[in-house]
Amino acid sequence: MSGWKSIIFDDPSSDHPMLPLVVRVMKCIYSTVDPTRPPPSTVDNWRRSPSLSYKVHESGREPSIVILNLREGEEDHPRMNTHFMINLNTMFICDKFKNNRFPAPQEILASLGELRDYVWSIVRGRWEAAEAIRREEVRRLEKKREEQRNRVQAFCRCLVEKGLIDEHDFSSDSLHCPVCSAKQTSCNMCKIISCSNSDCKVSSAIPIVQCFNHPSNNICISCLERPGSLPRLGECPSCAHWFCAQELEWCVGRPISNGNTSGTGPSSPTIVVTRLHSAHPFSCQSIACVANTQASGKNGRRCCNTTCWSRVGTTVCPDCITQDSFSCPCGRYWTCGGCISSAWILRCPGCHRRFCPQCSYIVACEECKDVGFCHDCMEEEESIGVQHAQSADLVFKCRNCRAFLCKTCVGVEEKFCYKCDRDLCKLCGDDATTGDDCEMVCDECRNPASQYDVEEMVYYDDFY
Repeated sequence: MSGWKSIIFDDPSSDHPMLPLVVRVMKCIYSTVDPTRPPPSTVDNWRRSPSLSYKVHESGREPSIVILNLREGEEDHPRMNTHFMINLNTMFICDKFKNNRFPAPQEILASLGELRDYVWSIVRGRWEAAEAIRREEVRRLEKKREEQRNRVQAFCRCLVEKGLIDEHDFSSDSLHCPVCSAKQTSCNMCKIISCSNSDCKVSSAIPIVQCFNHPSNNICISCLERPGSLPRLGECPSCAHWFCAQELEWCVGRPISNGNTSGTGPSSPTIVVTRLHSAHPFSCQSIACVANTQASGKNGRRCCNTTCWSRVGTTVCPDCITQDSFSCPCGRYWTCGGCISSAWILRCPGCHRRFCPQCSYIVACEECKDVGFCHDCMEEEESIGVQHAQSADLVFKCRNCRAFLCKTCVGVEEKFCYKCDRDLCKLCGDDATTGDDCEMVCDECRNPASQYDVEEMVYYDDFY
């Protein structure tokens, strides 16, 4: 039954609006054919399963034929065979078992008409819905064509004003450049049109740049800039290809507004800030361009301060690095000049050099933050047999938590791990209690897989 659609009635609890009419027709036909046998009282998926089958006319507006099939299941197998076929167009019934044909009884003609009208309403509704979608698509395409014509006209008027073409040397329906006949291209943002041929004068007059890695990303020069954020595309200064903003490293320019040259903290997009220069990109991600940028000394540095103004971009360019920038001797920490005041910098009380908090050349008390001598000062004082008071104050490194503590902060009261009897510093003692009896447990006993040393406390000079 190719091309046929069906509505099957095999569930008496389905509450289908046509089910009562189908049951009424079924009872009438079975009573008419064999008055001696009681007619079926309802439908089910085993013995009685009527269905409305129909074909849709080529126009799609109406059904070409509607058939009500009264199907019967076999005694021992749920296979349905059609017993009666009622043509709702002609109102004649065909008995498939006896190969007999007769008109529908008068008392069910109204019910059969309602079933036919129901199918007609379904087909008509689907056609109207499809037509509404089609009309909307036609309107959308026509609007798109009209917008395209308007953009082409604006494009050509611009070329006329620039003296590149005469006033009548273009068609508003053309998709090619009126100068070189290459395909047109347009900005993804404002939809302005230009020529896709980079050698054409039109592409220079109306510049649209394209991402080297994403050819579908075309942006005109006027749409590149976005207030409060990086441009959408940037040109690699080494290979001269354009890339999406996230494929480049940028310096957004050190803030210098209101006499503030420090630029601490990232600038809010809603605040207009005067900067040393506009956002400009560094090298793309290719190995050759990265090497060229590093060799020229024009690569930027990344400030370790997470609230630095440069975090709007990614790095600080050489022009924005000030003399008061800070680089730790360990080589792992650098801050621009504007962030040095907000960073926690350790200063050696001996040589007065500055170090980052994570530096291995110097330590500070974890509790009171007092700073001890740096490694070089400690070696120098030991070589001449002199020891400053400050170096004696910062003497303990806890083998449990790895924290450095001065004599004052170690604490007078001794604390021990109740499992291994290891000494615990003040910080460990405050965090190591467990259970209701407040017994203390060191990290190694709490986590046997850890590889801490078994010594309790060591002097600071043993650390180096």
